[in-house]
Amino acid sequence: MTGEISLGRKTDEGVPEGEQGFLSNLENRVDTLLARFQELMKQRDELAAALDSEREKTRQLEKRLELFTQDREKVKTRIDQLLHRLKGIEF
Repeated sequence: MTGEISLGRKTDEGVPEGEQGFLSNLENRVDTLLARFQELMKQRDELAAALDSEREKTRQLEKRLELFTQDREKVKTRIDQLLHRLKGIEF
């Protein structure tokens, strides 16, 4: 006995008929589970890629927001300076 399990070959020789159906059913379930596992792994990878993409979009939007905020502050400063200059003018 070598301790190896052969999943690629069906060896139903010497197995009673009742157990053959059980083993066949078990094999089908394992195949189904492995296929579903592979689907889930693929889906996980796709979702991880989508998440990375969304994170990059978020970083870009945060940079744009920061630039808009800086621009708003510059405009506010210029308006304050103009208003200050207007206060100094006598009519």
